[in-house]
Amino acid sequence: MKKKTVLLGFVWMVMAAFLVQVDFSSRTPAAGVGLGAASAWAAPGQQAEEQKPRTWSGRAEYDAYQAMVTEKDLNKKIAAADAFLQKYPDSFVKEAAYITKMQVYAQLNDVPKAIEAARQGVQASPDSLQALSYLAFTFPFVFKADDDPDSAAKLAQAENDSRHGLEVLEKLKKPDNVTDEQFNQYVKGQRANFNNTLGFVELQRKDYPAAITHFRAAAEDNPADIYTFYRMGLAYLYQETPDYDHAVWNLARSVSLAKASNNPAGTEISKFLSKVYVGFHGNEEGLPEIIAQAATSPTPPEGFQVKPMPVPEKTGNPSVDAFNQMAVPLKLGGPRAQEIWSKLKGQPVELAGFIDSVEKAAEGNLYLVHIDLLDSSKETEG
Repeated sequence: MKKKTVLLGFVWMVMAAFLVQVDFSSRTPAAGVGLGAASAWAAPGQQAEEQKPRTWSGRAEYDAYQAMVTEKDLNKKIAAADAFLQKYPDSFVKEAAYITKMQVYAQLNDVPKAIEAARQGVQASPDSLQALSYLAFTFPFVFKADDDPDSAAKLAQAENDSRHGLEVLEKLKKPDNVTDEQFNQYVKGQRANFNNTLGFVELQRKDYPAAITHFRAAAEDNPADIYTFYRMGLAYLYQETPDYDHAVWNLARSVSLAKASNNPAGTEISKFLSKVYVGFHGNEEGLPEIIAQAATSPTPPEGFQVKPMPVPEKTGNPSVDAFNQMAVPLKLGGPRAQEIWSKLKGQPVELAGFIDSVEKAAEGNLYLVHIDLLDSSKETEG
């Protein structure tokens, strides 16, 4: 699907940018994950664990670690981390070595290896907030449900990672050298990240109310994330009774944020929004104003409503009138659509029209016949 391809196409650039957010105590993603950076945001449980003796096995271990931290060449830095982990597999700083690999691989746009390093970081230290954050952030971009027998297990793993990340975050203590504002902003960003992934997981499971709950929480902490509003719009749209008002608003918010940041995903999201809006409203009238309005607020104003398309007046042509009475409610969805569909399902429908085109299917002896029922359809290609 083209939209999905575009969203995934620039994910590598986003991954590297995310690392700046992950390690708050180190301003550059390539900075060495020294003991200060690795432990500055340690949760109380992790800090208790770190009260155990933390010593180097000898000067050689210390020198090997410093060689990894100070190396400027990215490929050599990975090699230094691998050499350190191989020689000192039980080192008290092995988590920092894995996080170093995670950061460097992300800078090199090798996301699979960055994810692998993050997973190893969690195995080395289950409360590794940096590793959990990266795993949560990348999951919605790399997950592919189609024909993957392990998709359910992967969703469960992502849920566990994100829920544990929230638990670690809740226990986090503010370092003395960090202001309250800096600390609160960091916590909000991480909490939004974990809730966004939890919402994505529920979106894949088609538990749309649960997805919306997580996306709302993420939006409260970070009202400027394109994907939170895009995915929340999908959840409102795909639930059993579509909520077009909130779906359109959240998709419009996503489009406005994408335009403001020149995010290439905005083009495809905008096309999708237009399709949804026209399908419900009947035309694009009013959509630019909604997008402009959504740019100013993460939530719609009280009384916001997208007006549904009216059922066309009777034309006197029985076939056209029957089609309008059937098709318009079906397009709008909701209880009325379900009622009409339950009556139509499995029943023959006789409508007069004009053959537009005939196409042979790629496989089998099947043909796809396009029939125009309305005069306006005859004037539209396809």
